[in-house]
Amino acid sequence: MDPKQQAIQFFKSVLKNVNPREFLPDVVQWNKESRVLSVYDEKFELNDDQKIYVIGTGKASPTMALAIEQILGPDLEKGFIIAPPGTETSPSKIEMMEGSHPLPDEDSENATKRLLSLIKEIPYDSIVINLLSGGTSALLCKPNDDLSIEDFQKTYKILLESGADIHEVNTVRKTLSDVKGGRLLSYFNDVTLLDLVISDVPNDELASIGSGPTTPQEISYDKAFKVLKKYMVWNDLPHEVRNHLADKMDAEAQNGRSLQTEDLRNHQQWIVSSASKVAHQTKEMLIQDGYKTTLIEPTWSGLVDEFEDHIMNQLEKKLKDNSGKKALIFFGESTVKVTGDGLGGRNQEIALRMAKQLKEFNQSIVFLSAGTDGIDGPTDMAGAVVDQNSYQDAKSNGIDPDQFIDNNNSYHFFEKAGGHIKTGPTGNNVMDIQLLLIEEG
Repeated sequence: MDPKQQAIQFFKSVLKNVNPREFLPDVVQWNKESRVLSVYDEKFELNDDQKIYVIGTGKASPTMALAIEQILGPDLEKGFIIAPPGTETSPSKIEMMEGSHPLPDEDSENATKRLLSLIKEIPYDSIVINLLSGGTSALLCKPNDDLSIEDFQKTYKILLESGADIHEVNTVRKTLSDVKGGRLLSYFNDVTLLDLVISDVPNDELASIGSGPTTPQEISYDKAFKVLKKYMVWNDLPHEVRNHLADKMDAEAQNGRSLQTEDLRNHQQWIVSSASKVAHQTKEMLIQDGYKTTLIEPTWSGLVDEFEDHIMNQLEKKLKDNSGKKALIFFGESTVKVTGDGLGGRNQEIALRMAKQLKEFNQSIVFLSAGTDGIDGPTDMAGAVVDQNSYQDAKSNGIDPDQFIDNNNSYHFFEKAGGHIKTGPTGNNVMDIQLLLIEEG
């Protein structure tokens, strides 16, 4: 098999192995006779009057909801999830509405209103299973009262193109929302809330996954202002957003402390899948296929320029080992400071940059970068794959890779030169994964 096609097959096998419908039945179990709900080793005994509800937000919420419906069967009372646009599968009993991603819009806002309405209706003493995954930051959207959805959209776009990492982006986003940063907790009655979380952020920090809607945390307007100044985007924000933050900063200074959101009395959280778990599974798969495999840890988070250097440093170390075929696995998410007006995502961007780097090598080296959600930035691709010939092959066909790099136009490069990876939305989201496969030679 062609090495690039083999890399794509490895990636698709990874997606299959981490599907929530496959692993959630091992995490959550329901004993109808004894009325005991188990999450891992934790058991919750329900009396005859207690009901189980399900809510969810994020790219993985539809597949997670399908798994939970199968586990609970007719004992599921009611549910509602907010899914990404274009979701092809939907649960039968749990209601679903689509929001918008990567930027929120009226669909996200309307779906959030419906979710909040259901949450308020859930009776006291109920069990609520919350299915949370990446993408929630855009799908779960309720701007503060003095802000509009248009203000939100403009601010999100500025943040996503600023080069700020996910933690910095969320530091700002949660200051503008009535549901992020633990604020969603205030809408619940006195229930038992069980969060099942698929992590798409470095270090699996619950406060950052989906902007932490059900994770109590600090909300600091001063820290948000410092992030905006650091990336020199304060003056680019909508006027209403700057006024909102300025007023809140003044109040925060007068109070002498930042806001701390409060938890529910009965609330537990579990990370049921993450990039780290997926990366380790990928390592085992490559080892079984005969690759001498190295998993590069910890999770990567940083600018794409630095990630490119990091990958090349690890590759050069690996090439000193002349024994057999070898593989390197990276995982995490890089950030791209957009200066051009092209189209692409961080996976296609790093793949195109690596095509330029690999042209210096004579042996077979394949690089793949793709998002486990199947969506790379504002495109319909999961990512791209290149090898040591990709750069020169493109040049030979009249395609100048450097022009596409300079214009952040990786999508149209791969559209012309080939190398795109298209899976469609996967119903999962555990960050990005990168593979370097070095054949013998």
